[in-house]
Amino acid sequence: MNDLSLSLKPELKSSLPVKVLQFGEGNFLRGFIDWMVFKMNEKGLFNGRVAVVQPTPRGRVLPKLEAQDFLYTTILHGIAGGKSVEDIEVVNAIAGGVNPYENWAGVLEYAASEDLQFVFSNTTEAGITYQKEEPLSDSVAPVTFPGKLTAFLYKRFETFKSCQCGKGLTVMPCELIEDNGTRLKEIVLQHIEDWHLGAEFKAFVCEDCRFLNTLVDRVVSGYPVNDAAEYEQKLGYKDSLMTCGETFGFMAIEGGEDVKEMLPFEKAGLNVIVAPDIAPYRLRKVRILNGAHTANVPAAFLAGLNTVDEMMAGEVTGPFVRSVVYDEIIPAVNLDKGMLTEFADAVMDRFSDPSMHHQLASILMNSSAKVRARILPTILDARARGILPVKLCFAMAAYIALYRNAAGVPVEVTREGGKSGSFVDDEYAVGVLSRAWSLYQKNETTARLTVEAVLSDTKLWGTSLASDVDFAAMVAKLTHAIITDGVTATMRDLLRHN
Repeated sequence: MNDLSLSLKPELKSSLPVKVLQFGEGNFLRGFIDWMVFKMNEKGLFNGRVAVVQPTPRGRVLPKLEAQDFLYTTILHGIAGGKSVEDIEVVNAIAGGVNPYENWAGVLEYAASEDLQFVFSNTTEAGITYQKEEPLSDSVAPVTFPGKLTAFLYKRFETFKSCQCGKGLTVMPCELIEDNGTRLKEIVLQHIEDWHLGAEFKAFVCEDCRFLNTLVDRVVSGYPVNDAAEYEQKLGYKDSLMTCGETFGFMAIEGGEDVKEMLPFEKAGLNVIVAPDIAPYRLRKVRILNGAHTANVPAAFLAGLNTVDEMMAGEVTGPFVRSVVYDEIIPAVNLDKGMLTEFADAVMDRFSDPSMHHQLASILMNSSAKVRARILPTILDARARGILPVKLCFAMAAYIALYRNAAGVPVEVTREGGKSGSFVDDEYAVGVLSRAWSLYQKNETTARLTVEAVLSDTKLWGTSLASDVDFAAMVAKLTHAIITDGVTATMRDLLRHN
């Protein structure tokens, strides 16, 4: 059987110019943003393609894309009219890619492009953080995504400043943090100060470039590990980057009518809204959909499960997910409860779709940043109302329990049923949690020491969570219970008594 390539699909050869520079080439961006660019191009509305920049030194996707002439297959599932639907397409929206750790000069070449208009990114919540960088270099990439973006924008400014023609870019981060565009711009401005790049370049960033806040929503489960052979037979070719996801997709962009004209998503029939304020859409999505994932996946993974649909079908894990959402998350969120419940109902259906096999290990990537962004605010809101959300305390305990045997990255996990597994997290977070577990001596007293060591780290959480004595005590109690009684037994007990 042949591999997917332009030789196999010559009709997908494209000469459309690169209009988008994209930091990230993972499942989500390919299954949503790049897919949407493809859909706009199909209707002749955008007429541009994407160049991808590998976001981390450990990236494995770019070589696979190159081997397939940057083609890949999206396989989208959903329910329509009570029946299962499946949409399969070969996407040709990506024109090329560069590994900045091997060829930073190749990335900077795009800064001189007359056609380039947009920058998209999805480097996870951990990607939009400030870190002081080494002096600017044309040959060595900055370490962080904001550092790379600052250097790229400076190269573009230098290229076009003599013509006084602007050529600013519209930057649209898709990382799931509040006011992601605003925050990214703040970090870029800090790098400008650090590197002494001057007032003229700062004016270019502030006046010619735009940083738009966004919200994205589509579950993209990635490669269909269990069904790959079946799909290869159906497709008639091999594709190492088959990307499964749900047909549901939603994007909110904070902006005006001019944004709709620049990016005609809506004209292409895509579920995208442009509005002056996207905060309510962001809050419900982060707290309910992403919060449900982040709160429940650590326990489900420890219980030996592998996918979200397995988690939802589980005799204990399924009811536990629903209880976390309806009994603890929704009551803590300060939005209309009817709107939240309606959204939660749709989320539960999406999670339960048996055709989706969203890998729990993928969701666990960068867990610490996700817990801070998605779970901690709900816990703090509940505590502000005098409520101790016991199941969310358990979620925090299960997150901590993941790192019991951590010795570095990737994190190795011992799971129920004699299973093992691993996931990737920030090295600093792994170090904090690993050292904390050295305090545990198989009793609740030392579990409290472990938990307090984690909760008191202000770099991880932005504050010391250990100062909330009742919260710390409950997390410690449940952490010890997970180790001594097992994660499934602890969940079952919580369902019975809370």
